[in-house]
Amino acid sequence: MKKHSHEEILLKLTQADELARAGNSQVEICKALGVSIMTLHRWRKLPLGNDEAKSSNRGGAATNAPTDLPSMDEMRRVLEELTFENQRLRKLVTDLMLEKMKLEDASPPAFRVGQVRKA
Repeated sequence: MKKHSHEEILLKLTQADELARAGNSQVEICKALGVSIMTLHRWRKLPLGNDEAKSSNRGGAATNAPTDLPSMDEMRRVLEELTFENQRLRKLVTDLMLEKMKLEDASPPAFRVGQVRKA
């Protein structure tokens, strides 16, 4: 899975708007950008601070995007917090899996998971 930077997303959203104005279909736009349709929709919902992306909302309907967008520093801080939380949860899952394996090894064969008892 490829991760796109903030700048790449903004650039591709601008290109998508230009291609849409030229009359291309969503499938053609996504093929030209090298992303899936769902990725393009997800990017359009992101609060990226891109005025063109906001104005690309067809029909002029109001968006649910907040008016005051978080700064890059705030986004970095949140990303660091989420990364730390992810590491903590991964360690917790690993510890629980190791404990489960120890319990399975110590249990009698009749109680082990995944084994069928013979009658």
